[in-house]
Amino acid sequence: MRHPLEKWIRIEIISIIAGVFLGIFAWITGWMLFLFFACYLFVLSIISNAFILLNTRRASDALKQMVRAALLFLFLTSLFFYLS
Repeated sequence: MRHPLEKWIRIEIISIIAGVFLGIFAWITGWMLFLFFACYLFVLSIISNAFILLNTRRASDALKQMVRAALLFLFLTSLFFYLS
């Protein structure tokens, strides 16, 4: 029997690992686009963590994580358009 939150846990772990590898690749090659994708993957991991917290009845912590993810997403998007 699978854990009910296994989907969100997998998304969180995969996005963190992919973000780390993409960030290292961006750092080595110097491509800013890959760095933005790595940061967006970290935003995805924060959102999935918020869904995990929401399903474990920790709504206040989930709300804080969603606000963090939204602010980071807005900051990254504005920085992307400012630099391009």
